[in-house]
Amino acid sequence: MSTFGGPHDLGMAANEDLALFTKADLQNPKYAYLFLPTPPPGTSGLGRRLNPDRYYFACRWNYAETPKEFLRRALARVENPANGRAVDARPVDWGPHPSTGRVADLSPGLAAALGLDTDDIVRITISARRAIPVKPSLKMSRAGHGSSNPHAKPVIKQFIKSPNCSYRNGASIDKIVLHCTEGSLSSALAEFQKTDGRQVSAHYVIDRNGDIYQMVSDSDRSNHCMGANQNSIGIEHVGSETDSLTAAQAAASAALIRWLLEQYHIPRTNIFGHDFASGYSRPGGTSCPDRLFGPVHSQATVAAWVEANV
Repeated sequence: MSTFGGPHDLGMAANEDLALFTKADLQNPKYAYLFLPTPPPGTSGLGRRLNPDRYYFACRWNYAETPKEFLRRALARVENPANGRAVDARPVDWGPHPSTGRVADLSPGLAAALGLDTDDIVRITISARRAIPVKPSLKMSRAGHGSSNPHAKPVIKQFIKSPNCSYRNGASIDKIVLHCTEGSLSSALAEFQKTDGRQVSAHYVIDRNGDIYQMVSDSDRSNHCMGANQNSIGIEHVGSETDSLTAAQAAASAALIRWLLEQYHIPRTNIFGHDFASGYSRPGGTSCPDRLFGPVHSQATVAAWVEANV
């Protein structure tokens, strides 16, 4: 499998529609939830208007066996056989292209919820029909749906959605901001789910053992770096003010950063520590990311870590 749909799927044309739905379905309450309220700037098709957090998928359907009208009404059970996680999802399109060697594409939110990465195996059961195993591909070529990213996205242990986020309104992602939680994993996850107080969040939280939690979809803006949220991805690392990264944490962070750089075409020079992010505007600044990336609190320290690890 791979992922597709939403504002940041540049593999879909700006005017590309879906095989199973039309623009009239935007007014149908049964289907409208699949889409963003407004089209991303510069687009007119339904493909990039899909809400990447919703649970949808595409397969290379044989319409003689599964007619379009049947598929429009159907919900399927989508399962990761490696960990047993399963959820219901709606078919929306035909794909991926046969040249990819894959048989199904999932929404980014569905893949994250199931703990799936590109070319993992997924099982899809629709109605009473047999499950369809999706075989891993030896290629990462881009054709049809799916990402051309040569780096696999690291496994997301759990997607715990934070309410403290908003739509980017078409803004592109051009930087990564690295943080220290200055507290435990549980305290960070709890803080990012509060709807009162600071109302803060981050896209990712990386625990000391290397586990990665996602809390905000990449396509949305999280509240992690005042003045720099619109165009950035925020990555929190669990640790105290005096901690360094653990080896497992550093490896997970480097893998995630490599994937993000390629996925969103971010320059390597646009990886910042919180206090040094371009556009950061909190009066008085912050001590974050503390000593996670080295003993000196400076962007040079962060840049040196990136050069050595990413």
